Amino acid sequence: MEDVFLEHIVKKQPTAKDSLIKIGIILAAIVLIYIMLTLSAQFQFLSVIMPAVFVGLCFGGYKLITAQNYEFEYIVTNGELDIDKIIAKRSRKRILNVKPNEFELLAPYNNENKSEYERGTFAKTIDATSSKYAQNIWFGIATTKKDGRVRFLFEPTEKMVENMRVFMPRKVKLK
Repeated sequence: MEDVFLEHIVKKQPTAKDSLIKIGIILAAIVLIYIMLTLSAQFQFLSVIMPAVFVGLCFGGYKLITAQNYEFEYIVTNGELDIDKIIAKRSRKRILNVKPNEFELLAPYNNENKSEYERGTFAKTIDATSSKYAQNIWFGIATTKKDGRVRFLFEPTEKMVENMRVFMPRKVKLK
């Protein structure tokens, strides 16, 4: 059998919470700059370091705001699923690795299967979808050595589902 490597990237859509965080970061930076300007007017020695503080606050604010932009990469290699979180196209963090023998169930996330997603207790729940309104959301339940019993949502391609079905036919529910 030939090795199979499939990957798919979905960009996380910004939510209202993300927008509020960005606004909060901007307001905090403005308040800190105002405080530094006020203090530098009273204490002459602070006016020397004010440009460095200003640049540092702007750079820190930029890093924090762009860290709110992330995407998920799904990688299927011979039935094994890896989900990575890519933050601001700068850094990558592996959030899940599931081998075919660790899966309990893989199914479309719809009204028909929702009860199976919600049944049981889980050490970790992962939402690796672009938004809660995405069209092709699937869920998986697995027990991994690292995380324990995990449930996760993601948006695989049809090819990915078919590949995982080859390696675990009884655990994949089709639509």
